[in-house]
Amino acid sequence: MLTDWWPYLPAFLVLLAFLWLPGLALLWAFGQRGGRILLTAPAFSVAVVGLTGVVLDLAGLPYGVLSQVLSALVLAGLAWLVGRLLPRGGHRPGPHPGERDPAAPDGAPRRWWFPAGAAAGLAVGSVLLLRRLTSVIGVPEAMAQRWDNIFHLNAIRYVVDTGNGSTLTLNRLVSPDSAIALYPAAWHQLASLVVPLTGDSVLVAHNLTLLAVAGLVWPASCIFLTRCLVGPSPVAAVLAGTASAGFGIFPLGLMAWGPLFPNILALALAPVALGLLVRLLGPGVTADRTERTPDAAGRVRLGASLVVTLGALFVSQPNAFLALLVVAVPVAATAWWLGLRAAAGARRRGAALGLVAVAAVAVAVWLLLWNVLTTSFVWEPSTTLARAAGEALLYGANGREDVPWVLVLLTGAGIYAAVTRRRLRWLVLAHLVLAYLYAVAAAGEEGPARQWLVGGWYTDSYRLAATLPLTAVPLVALGAAHVAGALAAGLGALAALVGRPRAGRAALPGAAVVVLALAVPYSQVDSLTQATRWGKQYYAWEGPESIVNRDEYELLQELDELTEPGDVIAVNPWNGGSLAYAVAGTPVTQYHVESPATELETLDPELSAIATGIDDAVPGSPACAAAEELDVQWVLDFGTQFIIPGAQQARDYAGINAVDPQLAPGLELVEREGGAALYEVVGCAGP
Repeated sequence: MLTDWWPYLPAFLVLLAFLWLPGLALLWAFGQRGGRILLTAPAFSVAVVGLTGVVLDLAGLPYGVLSQVLSALVLAGLAWLVGRLLPRGGHRPGPHPGERDPAAPDGAPRRWWFPAGAAAGLAVGSVLLLRRLTSVIGVPEAMAQRWDNIFHLNAIRYVVDTGNGSTLTLNRLVSPDSAIALYPAAWHQLASLVVPLTGDSVLVAHNLTLLAVAGLVWPASCIFLTRCLVGPSPVAAVLAGTASAGFGIFPLGLMAWGPLFPNILALALAPVALGLLVRLLGPGVTADRTERTPDAAGRVRLGASLVVTLGALFVSQPNAFLALLVVAVPVAATAWWLGLRAAAGARRRGAALGLVAVAAVAVAVWLLLWNVLTTSFVWEPSTTLARAAGEALLYGANGREDVPWVLVLLTGAGIYAAVTRRRLRWLVLAHLVLAYLYAVAAAGEEGPARQWLVGGWYTDSYRLAATLPLTAVPLVALGAAHVAGALAAGLGALAALVGRPRAGRAALPGAAVVVLALAVPYSQVDSLTQATRWGKQYYAWEGPESIVNRDEYELLQELDELTEPGDVIAVNPWNGGSLAYAVAGTPVTQYHVESPATELETLDPELSAIATGIDDAVPGSPACAAAEELDVQWVLDFGTQFIIPGAQQARDYAGINAVDPQLAPGLELVEREGGAALYEVVGCAGP
């Protein structure tokens, strides 16, 4: 199976370059140094990509590889200029108020330990994730046979064809007359950049983007967040990378539900934003004993970096920003309380009043953002509150039986360590709040309270389940470091007891090896089986819910040879016909499905006339008038296997679904692949 992917290695490497190099250039130009920028660069690259798409569209310039490269260089130049104008920034003098790291010998690990641990963690996490992801996807040209993927694949083709990569207007794909048609575009922009390198295959480019984001960006972000919270612990770094690959709820869960690829991108970047927020708030909210309080200039630079990453979340999918808003409450409240207590203790009334004013403004802004980003869409609850709470705490959300017990136990150890260290108690609270929100979405009583709490996620428990690793991964890493430290202390004491003090020097490395040797393999055993099986089911060409089978895909690939450029094909979007645009670049009558409860005649009378009467149309008929107006010259018949079998609108295409050539004088068969057929509209030509 892996041999199928090797021909696309150059395209994959180019995609990684687009994910890392713009961010590295931006950070370097801004004056940032150190190994951390290697872990955070993708968040800044996505911000560059998203901003480029918006600006180029406003300027009337096409989006593509060349314009993206030039824009990245221009933005790096601007970052260099801003970086020169701002003070260098640094830290206020004084020791870190935190406690000694129990996992570090003599209180300070060697400088190369963490970089080595981070590299190992990234390697382990990426290998595990890429292996799992390629197993689920199967072949490079496979597709998730789910509702949202029709839009995502067509949107990538839309960016390639139109040069429009703007979040402000991407939704013109389905609403062409809208001046502002918002839809987060970063995912589709990234995939569009490598379409030319995949033999013009949108499906392959899309899957390569998934591998890059979920397989490499996500574990890198997790390691960065863990570094900000736990400190330079190599054990924590390795476990952060490993844990990123251990949850069935993310990223695998969002591959099978929706699928929600923009959410995958946004959540893969969210740990970077949280890590920067922690660094901005100072050492009072982290167990990293090497962290120092930034001075005013340092806060400005960190604040600017945080704003850029928040922009990346918005052009990816604002749902991740909502998760960050949730987690920001306990961490910001902790930092605020520490500052207020210090100001009161020093009798600095002005500083205390300033903090009160800041809190009032922050609460007002938080409520404004929360209310703006909420929606009225409702997914109904699906389980009991007690079961939902248990699912969240055991990472077995949405009826999963694949409980990752090693990660659950290490989370417990991490919670204990966070509570005892005090500075990370907010992390425990944040984790419990995310679990609570999942329970509200999965089992809460329908009403205004539930809508306000989880409406920003469309009251969708799958989206909320995917946010749990944001806090779980650093807790797992902290728990592993704590267990390793405790085991090392015990081994050291034993060595001293038996009169072998020199042997105690190997206690920490030995304990680390034991913890990693157990945690890494057991994080994968059986815990991801169900998630993998569900994913494979929805990527299968011949599955019970497949909207495009192998025969249909083969016919789609032939369309550009069978039709003339610019010809419009009448399709039923409910059976996958809309993907003619994504695969072959051929214009179609509909690029995505609408609400299943909407009657086609109400939605669009012209489409309804074609869908119900094009098979026996004659000159002067409503179907022919509509076909002439929409320039429809072909009909694509993919039968009656629909994405939602019971959807009424799917059956409003009687003239397109399962056409019988003997009873369709208005159509002439051009090509057939199994049950899939392409017809030419001949009934409107006249005698």
